[in-house]
Amino acid sequence: MFMAPPNTITVLELCRVAPPPDSVSQTSLPLTFFDLAFLRFPLVQIIYFYEYPHSKTHFLDSVLPKLKHSLSLTLQHFYPLAGNLIWPPESEKPIILYVNGDSVSLTIAESNSDFYHLSGNHARNCNESHSLLPHLPSSETLAPLLALQFTVFPNYGFCIGITIHHVIVDGHSSTMFSKSWASICRSGDSSLSPELLPFYDRTVIKDPEGLEKFFLNKFVKPTESESETEFNIVDHRAPSNTVKTTFELSRGDIERLKKWVLTRREKDKQTPPLHLSTLVLTCAYVWVCLIKADVKKKRIQLVVPVDCRARLDPPIPLTYFGNCVLGHRVHTEPCDIMGEDGLVIAVEELNKVIRGLESGIHMGTKKKIPSPSEEMEAPIGIAWSNRFRVYETDFGWGRPTKAELISIEKTGAMSLVESRDGAGGVEIGFALNKQEMEVFASIFTNGLKASKL
Repeated sequence: MFMAPPNTITVLELCRVAPPPDSVSQTSLPLTFFDLAFLRFPLVQIIYFYEYPHSKTHFLDSVLPKLKHSLSLTLQHFYPLAGNLIWPPESEKPIILYVNGDSVSLTIAESNSDFYHLSGNHARNCNESHSLLPHLPSSETLAPLLALQFTVFPNYGFCIGITIHHVIVDGHSSTMFSKSWASICRSGDSSLSPELLPFYDRTVIKDPEGLEKFFLNKFVKPTESESETEFNIVDHRAPSNTVKTTFELSRGDIERLKKWVLTRREKDKQTPPLHLSTLVLTCAYVWVCLIKADVKKKRIQLVVPVDCRARLDPPIPLTYFGNCVLGHRVHTEPCDIMGEDGLVIAVEELNKVIRGLESGIHMGTKKKIPSPSEEMEAPIGIAWSNRFRVYETDFGWGRPTKAELISIEKTGAMSLVESRDGAGGVEIGFALNKQEMEVFASIFTNGLKASKL
């Protein structure tokens, strides 16, 4: 049996952090249909690791006050995160409400575990990271939206654990919050550059297809189960033998994959030109490897998230804070992928989705929209993006040693971020059972060797 080494923490402090007094007026935000689709989705869990070879005392006296103070100043801009999800009796749907005095739960902890083991790319049991993440409890009538935890590894480093409700953020928004906080902490100035200032106006989201009502019925209304409440979350726990691994594609690997696709495709001159971005090539290659590894036999579909901010009609500000993503399914037959031209076929299927976006966002038929529990059974999702530049989240003590999306162990998605070295590569995160991971890793590595021939 694969056993995880113990990873216990000592809680040093429990506190709450609020925006500066009277800096924000009471405000409520309605949920759009984009938000409602994620009401029951698993919580977003992120850990940023930072090397900091100093004592615990130095961390508590020097680093911690800056993190707390800058968090308070940041919440002045991102005040909904200090608020709560509630369901007023007179409202047909939940709302996000901030009132003066609302705050965010913060845990300060110490760990004697191996900092470099927990922040490494190698396979390790998913349970090892859980103690580095804060809890975000909810009741039948109220759900906090954000909780934070700082864990110090004396003489090695510290990490920032973030647990956030998906109903308030997509990947773009959560990264904007982290970068804004880091910017304020680094500079000591509460002002933010325009590209980091959140935009909250929900009236810019139009709903010509009536998706809000559809999502209310599909995702929000209680089921017949007596234990079901408005704010219950689909929260599948990963089996005890689930391991998390980070794989890397270098800039050179991506260029070789691109050359392979173009060479194999030369025989067919009639097909339209391909969009061969880093994202497309990475997703296609990982998808092929997963199918060849026979991982989760039903999961032969890929769900590609599309940020709709610039694609809505009219477009909305890129700093819109909330959910504004639609998933587009990419289909293929496993037997097609298994062949020598599997990567070419995967790339072409992804390009069909891209070409379909040229005429704008189409919400699609409601019957094709799965529920959260259905999402767990079928497609392979993609979380985060190499375009988010998460390794630029520098609080003043350098770039993260590792930025990791922990919640993929519950959603079954793969996470994509840019390589830490900034050389144009990609880091791909996965959570699979130990045997599946070993098979996938072998196929992933051998496939890259073959592309070098």
